[in-house]
Amino acid sequence: MEGFTRATLFELSSKTIQVTYSTTNILGGPIFSYRNNILSRSFRGEEIRIENTAIGEVVTVTLETIPDLRTVTFSLIVPVVTVMTQSSGTRIRVLGITTTTPTTIAGPPSGPQQLYSAVYLNGSAQFIVS
Repeated sequence: MEGFTRATLFELSSKTIQVTYSTTNILGGPIFSYRNNILSRSFRGEEIRIENTAIGEVVTVTLETIPDLRTVTFSLIVPVVTVMTQSSGTRIRVLGITTTTPTTIAGPPSGPQQLYSAVYLNGSAQFIVS
């Protein structure tokens, strides 16, 4: 498959969320930026958790931690995307999941320990030399 390589830059958005994820940068580690109508955060290196799973890479960042109330994370399910090295990339659609985990000093409350909000993000995947 000469001329083809794995995408390293993902620029994605829904009606309410914008995400940019780069698997590598000049310094060597990943970069992840998240923006919605309330929050704008950037993450680097170990702030980004990456798990290889049967459904693709699950890339997770912690958006908010409020002691004795909740922790909010955002996870992006990133498939392997093969693109031509000199192209402007390819269009993709991926799933993003916001997870809210209630936290209390008294221990876990009754009921579900994670609450999910899922959204599809559309955008592009391309190869960028870093």
